Amino acid sequence: MELLDRYLYAVRSGLPKGQQDDIIAEMGEDIRSEIEDLETGLGRPVNETEVVEILKERGHPAKVASHYLPQQYLIGPALFPIYQLVLKIVVLVVLLPVFLFVVAPIAIATVAHPTQALIKTLWDLAMSAVFTVGVVTVVFAIMERYPVKFQGFDNWDPRRLPRIPKSTTESRGTLRATAVFELAASLIAATLFVAWFRTTFDLGGIRITLAPVWRSIYWPSLLVILSGVPKGWVSLIWPERRRLRFGFRVAINAATLILVAVLLNAGTWVDLTGPGFPAGGLVEAANWTNFGIKISLIITAVIAAADAIPEGLRLFRKKTSWNYSTAT
Repeated sequence: MELLDRYLYAVRSGLPKGQQDDIIAEMGEDIRSEIEDLETGLGRPVNETEVVEILKERGHPAKVASHYLPQQYLIGPALFPIYQLVLKIVVLVVLLPVFLFVVAPIAIATVAHPTQALIKTLWDLAMSAVFTVGVVTVVFAIMERYPVKFQGFDNWDPRRLPRIPKSTTESRGTLRATAVFELAASLIAATLFVAWFRTTFDLGGIRITLAPVWRSIYWPSLLVILSGVPKGWVSLIWPERRRLRFGFRVAINAATLILVAVLLNAGTWVDLTGPGFPAGGLVEAANWTNFGIKISLIITAVIAAADAIPEGLRLFRKKTSWNYSTAT
């Protein structure tokens, strides 16, 4: 009956709050009755394979839970709650605070006309929000349009469902929350990257010019930033596919190391110019800025390598029994 309990647990996580207990109780009783009828017909207890077939006939937990949710149009009920949660995190938790407490103060402090800078920042915020909502909507609409390809509802194995946490302190939503955060963080980071990437910056009369290498890695960098979307989606829809998640992390870290290597090979990354400032002072400031960037790149490489090594070991390690609470 462990498989049945894990199946009901997975369905429960997608049900509307306040109805979970009643729905799961009714569903569990129905499935157990079906199992008892089968055992009566066979004259023996059912085995794991037969329970698996019964559960597969019931359908993927996310699809079953979606039948109890309000019907939507562009994005179906199975995805709509996740879609809403991602939008709230991206726009209200990440995008809005970044613009109000980071971007706006910097913009106002570094220009001669603070009012114009504030208006421009608010406009950029509105455009970024529109862009982000559009990107998130398109992504989820594609997933809704091609459910088999993205969601795996027709090709799933009940034996690979997440295990039930052993204690109440282990939150059942840990992996789901992590996956949603990865989706949201990747989308907001990509939005800010596209909206604010430029080769020159003016800061208090000093012009900061980025080296050509930054433009050469623009698209690879954007792809690496967006890689959190498929990784988060895999964690959200297929939490049992641990090796696939490990593979994503190894690939992301490997791509990060390649980008860092390309940048380190450039040697210099910014140049400072400014009329009315001493040339020697600008050169020294540029040297210190480049040195700081170099240290940051080295630290990034160390972090990526440190994360890639254990993930790589997990990827190629023989499959073992995992607990749902540790498979994050």
